Order: sequence, then C-alpha cells, then structure tokens
Amino acid sequence: MLGKTGILVSTVLSISVSTLLAAGCTDSGDRETVERATASLSTAPLDPLAPPEPFVLASDGVTKLNLEEAGILRRGGKHWARVLGKALFWDQQTGSDGNACASCHFHGGADIRLTNQLNPGFNDITRGPNGDATFGSTRSDTGTVLPGHVPSGAVAGPNYTLVPADLPMHRLSDETDRDSPLITTTNDRVGSQGAFNAVFDRVRRDGEEDVCGPADASIFHAGPLAARQVEPRHSPSFHNAVFNFRNFWDNRANNLFNGVGTFGMRDILGDPDKRLIVLEHGLPTLGYLKVENASLASQALSPPPNALEMSCNGRTFADVGHKLLSTTPLAEQHVSRSDSVLGPYVGPHGRGLSSGYDYAALVQKAFEPKYWALPGRYRIVDGQLVRDRSGYTQMEINFSMFWGLAIQEYEATTVSDRSEFDALQAAGRLVMTPSFVPVVPGIGGCTSPTRDVDPLLLRGCTIFSRVNPVPAPPPDGIRGGNCFICHNAQGGGVGRTRQPLLAEGAIQNGELFSLFLTVTDINGFNDLRDQGSANIGLRPVFSDLMSGRVDPYGNPLSFGRQYWNYLDGEAGAVLDPPLQRAIDALAVPTRVGVADPTPANTFRKLETDGSTKAPILRNVALTPPYFSWGGYPNLRQVLKVYNRGLNHRDITGAGSRDAHGSACATGDDSGSGPDGNQSWPVQGNDCNTNVTGVIVPLGLSDCDANGRPDAACTAHGQTVQNDDLAALERFLKSLTDRRVQCDQAPFDHPQLTIFDGEQVVSPPNPDGKAQDVTFTLPAVGAEGYPPSSGFCIPNAGDLFAPGMQARSGGERVPLGE
Repeated sequence: MLGKTGILVSTVLSISVSTLLAAGCTDSGDRETVERATASLSTAPLDPLAPPEPFVLASDGVTKLNLEEAGILRRGGKHWARVLGKALFWDQQTGSDGNACASCHFHGGADIRLTNQLNPGFNDITRGPNGDATFGSTRSDTGTVLPGHVPSGAVAGPNYTLVPADLPMHRLSDETDRDSPLITTTNDRVGSQGAFNAVFDRVRRDGEEDVCGPADASIFHAGPLAARQVEPRHSPSFHNAVFNFRNFWDNRANNLFNGVGTFGMRDILGDPDKRLIVLEHGLPTLGYLKVENASLASQALSPPPNALEMSCNGRTFADVGHKLLSTTPLAEQHVSRSDSVLGPYVGPHGRGLSSGYDYAALVQKAFEPKYWALPGRYRIVDGQLVRDRSGYTQMEINFSMFWGLAIQEYEATTVSDRSEFDALQAAGRLVMTPSFVPVVPGIGGCTSPTRDVDPLLLRGCTIFSRVNPVPAPPPDGIRGGNCFICHNAQGGGVGRTRQPLLAEGAIQNGELFSLFLTVTDINGFNDLRDQGSANIGLRPVFSDLMSGRVDPYGNPLSFGRQYWNYLDGEAGAVLDPPLQRAIDALAVPTRVGVADPTPANTFRKLETDGSTKAPILRNVALTPPYFSWGGYPNLRQVLKVYNRGLNHRDITGAGSRDAHGSACATGDDSGSGPDGNQSWPVQGNDCNTNVTGVIVPLGLSDCDANGRPDAACTAHGQTVQNDDLAALERFLKSLTDRRVQCDQAPFDHPQLTIFDGEQVVSPPNPDGKAQDVTFTLPAVGAEGYPPSSGFCIPNAGDLFAPGMQARSGGERVPLGE
C-alpha cells in the first residue's frame, strides 16, 4: 500500500518505524495510528519465522510460480537441491586450495578466528583505486599508538594474532564523546582468511587442489612465504540470511537471481557472455533466470570464483563444475550418519557421500533436464554459443545456476526461532510493544503478564523497543535505545502472528518489501535511504563506501542512487525490477531542491554512501567481533559506541585531520556533500553528514564509562552488572537459539578443516606458500555436540571469552546443561 510519504510500504509497522518518525508523529491521528500498530505487535503466542519463497513471475506479470512450477526444479527436486547445497557449502574440494563456503561460516554461521584475520583497508578509496596495503594505526592524537602498530603496542601486519588489548580498534580519550582526541584509529578491518594469491591454471580431478602459479607474498605473508589473503569485511552469519531482501554488507547480492552472477539484471545487461545453455524443443539456446526472493543464490555465486576468498585468480564457475562433477562429494571429510540432510547418503566408510550420489547425479535429481542433458562441449563467446572440443559441457557451464539455487535451498533451512526471547513470547510471559512516540504514557516497552521474567532482560527489552526521548525521559525513567527502528520486525502489521526478525531489511513469506525510507536528518531535511541499509557513522564514509559502491558495470548498488539518476533523466538508470515496479506504481518519493521545504513525501539528500545492511540480531552473542568492520570485540563495547552516537567526527575547519584529505570545512567524516551525492574528493567546503537521523547520543547509564561509574549509575545505586547497557546486553543474549550454540539440526554439519594462520617451514614449500596451521572440527549429526564436548559456543558476546575459540583449536569449555 502507499504510505503517508508516498513510499511503498508493506505494513502499518513500516510506516510507524520511519515514516511517522520522520513526520514528527505529533498529531493525535498519528498517535492513534501508532497505538493500533504497536498494539498489534503484542499478539502472543507468535508463529515461527517463515522464510520467503523464491518465485518466477509468469507471463502475465502477476502470478508467482515456485521453482518447480517454473520448470527449474524437477518435481520433488527441492529435497535433492538441499542435499546438493549442503554438500557444496561444506565441501573443501570446492576451493582452489581447500577453502569451502563453511571455512568462513563455521561458528554460529560466522567467523571468530584470531590469527591472520587483518586486512589493511582495501576498500579505503582515499588511499587510491586499490585502497590501502599498509597495516596498523593511521592516527593517534595522543601519541599513544605508533603508526603501523596495533593498540597493544605490537607491530601490525599479516598473519598477526589479535589479543584482547588490540580491540576496539578505534579508541577515544573519552569513550562517551565521539569527538574527543583519538588514542588510535585505523582503516584496517578484521575479515576472514581466504585463498592464496596465485594465478589459476587448471583444475584437477578427484578433489585435489587446483594447479595455480606461484603464490604472491607482497601483502599477505608469513616471513618470506605467502599467507592466505584476508577479506576486507567481517563475515556475517548465514543463519537466517534467507530473510534478507538483499545480502552482503553492501547489499550487492541482488534479490533477483539470474543463474550466472551476483548482480541480477545488471549482469545480463552488462555482459552478453553471462548466460545459461537451455534446451528448448530439443535445441540449445542461451538464456538466464529471473528468480526473485533469491538473494541468497545471488550471494552464493560470489565466493567460489573470487580471488580473495576461494579461488586462484582467473578460475570460472565452469571450471568449478568441471572439477566437482567428476568428484565424490565431501570425499575426505567425515559425515555423520545422523546428519539431518546428508545422513542417508553417507559413504560406506563414513567419509563423503556414496557412489550413487555424486554431484552430477544430485544435479540430475534436482533440476530439469533442459539445463543439463545436452551432449557435447561448448563455449559462450561474444554472446554466441560455440561448439568447442576443449570447452565445457552444458552441466559445467550451468554449474553456477545449480550451485546458487542449491545453496539457497540449504541455507533456507538454517532458521533460528527457538531462543529464550521466542520461548517467553510463545508462552505469553513476555510481551514486546515497540514504541515510536515514547512520551505517550502506556506505549512502548516490554512487560511480563506473568511477572516472572528476569527484570534485567525486561528492562533491556524495553530500552531496545523504545525510541530515545529528547530531551526528557518517559514517566518510568527508562530511556529508549532507538534499536527497534533499524532492527524491527519488518512485517506482519495489524494482526501479526509471526516472531520479529529484528532487521529492517528482511521479509517473511507473503510480505512485500518497502524499497525506501525517508528519515529526518540533524538539519531537519528528509534523507532518502534504502530500507534495511543505513549509514550509522561507524567509520569515515570513504574508508568503505558500502552501498554507495558500484557493480562491475559501473551501476550504483543502491536503489536510492538508481532512483536519483532516473530523476536526472539518465537512460537505463533503473536496473532492478522491484524499483521499476515501484516507479510504475508511483510508489516513490519526490525529490526537492536544496532550498525547498521537505514535506513527508519528499527527499532532499541521499543517505547511500557508507550505508550498510542492518543485520538480523538473532544469535548476536555467538558471533563476535562486531560490525562489518569487525573492530569491536564484545557486545558491551558495541553498546558504548551506540550510546555516544557512534564514531562520526565533526570537521571544524579547513585542513581538519578529520576531513581525510577533502576540501570540506564543515560537516562530519560520514558526509559526501550537501546532497549526499558527491564523489571523492568532495567538492566545495561542506561534507554535511550521511548519518541517519536516529543516530544520536542516547544518554543511557553506563556504569563503567571511562572506567568509573557515571552520575546516573551512582544516583540509582546501579552497578556494572545492573545498568542500562547491561540490561541491553542481557536482552541481546536472550536472542540466542540453543540449537545454534551446539550445532543441533538444522545446524549440524560435516567435518571441516579450519585454517588458523600460517607458519614458516624449512625448507620452504616450492609453491611459495607458508604452511597452514589447521584444526579439525568434528562432524556432528542432528543431535548436535554434547555440552560437555567444549564445542558448544558460549553465549558470551565476547570474542575473547573462555571457549569462544574452541572451534579453531582454542580452549574448550563445557557448556552448562
């Protein structure tokens, strides 16, 4: 339906989260709307989470066909696609040198390793087109941390092992004041180690490592030998990722899956060779898919050919297919016979899958023959299908399609909705009633009708679900944290019976997705941002443009900048079908000039550069370090950052060190010009700000701020264990699903070799590579790891908590029953 701002919204909740907030919510009609919307959120018990179903639009442009109806999967093929997808996700034969998808997603779906996890800042465009290749601190106002060092005092570099004193990586003299002198800051990122830097030659059969050239050691190395490269962003969890309308931190994984790439119709329009071979009436033709609600499939196509993550440079998906289609799935990895997906098909010795279930057989069981039955070998050259004896089979060329849809079907099963929070709501013991006008008595917060919920959890739930009151707190004295604005239910509306997803950019089955939000900025103007993505002022905007980046064809990733270009009359500006449908339905806001008034259905500025996906918060206590930056080790530090209004720093004059080389003398380091649409370096003297308007100092009590209790804590007799930040942390820990902690079905998995940094060997390896330090994570079946095993993840929300590193070879700590 069309909301008050003219933005396509799916529910009353979407309006109340942002549209009403932007409009001020001051009249009685607005309050009545909010009361109705928030009252609907208190329904209990709530139904389980419902993943959105991928679909193909029929020729009428209205009817949604599932993958079997659309002739992509065979009848009953969904099951076999899940078998195929789980095998592919965990199989270390898929990478050029032993990396699987799971290599970065083995711990609550994410990555917590400490050694060789630093990237020097590849996405920092102020350092040139290839970013920064120098590790360590880039600035210390106090002289505390030397350039090129980490906060502990050690020299920064590749293959470094992080210690508690190294995090957080951005430190202030006064942790409550984001503009206070810097102890240290850096554009380094905590990412995930991936592939060695080498040039691809050819694949080998039977799952052996690919043949590649000598490994490059110029940036990532251990002594004189090459180390595995590290990605420039922290790996998020794949659990629950099926609900995200788009995936990756920068949203580049398109909602529309084309079968051949990550970028939806952008690939099809930009590269005539990105095509599938399809048998139509017995004849081969070139085509592609248009599967929507399939961003997980789009995401899955990025890592395998990526030269940082899983591949030697130059390997194609057809090469991956050529390798795997003649390889026993998981050949060298143990698989539990009680595995919830793979168990019935395990080989006779407990390794890999049995002979009737090789990758070619699984593809044939899952997908229609028109995608794999063509004899002969081919290449696609300049948009034409060419027979070539040295080319690839149809099944190999189409392997990207099989990979993407199969992995999506597997990942769609990893839904966690059995947390303490879920159980309390289902039992009617906890009622969450989010508020967007907290000054109205009786609206907003969490209650326990049975009066038996931990008071600290209850207080944290109320802080989470309330908007921060400015300037006065509400009558009960509990200030809001603004958390629910970006981490809301995103669906259901009046009569909602589903559990909240706790992410603005996610949807459940049967819901529409709102493309845009207009949010009032600190100057009182409306900024346009993509729903589910926001610049929160964590890092300087040009250290990583995030959603402000472009795809490989030069097109903006964001809906907002596409729409801006469309309004400027740019031909071919609209690339994503949902945006075109919104424009056709007139379900888009209007842009106004800089000096014009900005009523609720208009926008003046883009909030795109530096904008990042708001992640689903379920199981957040299991997956440190935090943010796309990975620069914060625990939940307490994260909450301190939000409490001070994040990290964006004011630019107070020409030549300010916080201007990062721009010509700006006003604004802050999150800004990209007065309209938010300036390229680097920003022209003119005003950087403005790109930070979303709900990011403000919160004034929550923090009983260990700067190492001492603050006045609010002292006045209320609070302790470090019982303050506002402690309450929020307690609430966030209630979002953990015990099945995820111990890898119970559907989170069970095969054995996996974990790479945890490098060591120098003598004599050196002839390929120029350092020796991987490895740890073998045992296979686990549907029953999960026993709590006594030490492999269950502590619900600590702290990277350095005892037992947090057990899955990469660290200390094992039994988990309480």
